[in-house]
Amino acid sequence: MRPLISSNLLLGYKAIANTILVWMLFATAFNLLLGYTGLLSFGHALFLGIGMYSIAIILSRFSTGLFFPAVLVALVTAGVVGYVIARLIVQKGDIYFAMLTIAFGEVGWYVANADIGGLTGGSDGIAIDVLPPWIESELGEKFIVMGGLQIPLYWMTATVFVVCVYLLFRIVRSPFGRTLIAIRENEELARSIGINTTRYKVWAFTLSALFTAIAGIMLELVKQGVTTNSLHWSTSGEVVMMTVLGGMSSFVGPMAGAFFWEFGADYLTSFQTLALPLSEFAIVTFDVKHLMEYWRFLFGFIFVLIILTRPEDGAWGIFKNIIRWISKKINDLGGNQ
Repeated sequence: MRPLISSNLLLGYKAIANTILVWMLFATAFNLLLGYTGLLSFGHALFLGIGMYSIAIILSRFSTGLFFPAVLVALVTAGVVGYVIARLIVQKGDIYFAMLTIAFGEVGWYVANADIGGLTGGSDGIAIDVLPPWIESELGEKFIVMGGLQIPLYWMTATVFVVCVYLLFRIVRSPFGRTLIAIRENEELARSIGINTTRYKVWAFTLSALFTAIAGIMLELVKQGVTTNSLHWSTSGEVVMMTVLGGMSSFVGPMAGAFFWEFGADYLTSFQTLALPLSEFAIVTFDVKHLMEYWRFLFGFIFVLIILTRPEDGAWGIFKNIIRWISKKINDLGGNQ
């Protein structure tokens, strides 16, 4: 992915690949709750922020050498907070559940803005001494320094992404994941056959919070700091849109939605001139810089179309159906010959 999107034909720089992978992990973790359990959270940025702030606070206020203890603190905090919140709200019904997640998310945002004890930096966030000593930044790109080697941070991000996605895949394919699907499809029927639906919902919320915190940890390293924007309700709203845009009925859908959202946001906002037929062989050019300022309208329009037509399949489901249709037509043509 990194060589493709960093080519001159597309984004032209490498750092965005890290951010895209983090958001893809965030969306996949969120979909464990929305797509597989049927619970809509509008406050999941709280756990992204817990991951980011835990690392930034411990490294900047105590010691940059405490990265791995900070990771443990972030995961424990996210797990405990997620479990407690889930115990309080999973039985409140869909509407109240969604509203209460917003409320808890806003509490986290308020605490970060309040800068209690000078820990969170208030609205300015934390941007000094927020990287472990074995990560260095050079010309906008970060490297892991090991002896005389310099390894791009991308490979650490990619490794964490692959491991977490694999674990999430194993979870949704396990009996636990199948039970979550049963609860999503018909909670009353699941309860009637002896499934403790509350317990499964609580653990789905907790696991989603844990993996979201891991995404937050990686985002703190990628962004080299944290601000209160990571806890804002709009961040929670974005991951909802990414998940629905890609398709919450499949495991790959949210990853595809996050990829196209982040890639599109960066590519469209930097796209200034449309050259036809190709930039290298331009016959006619159009200045589209001002038009690209409304890229959110384009994404919003696509989002509305998907909600009205294929809300569960999303763009990924539509893409798969098109590929199947093309494949069927090719096979039919081959059979006729």
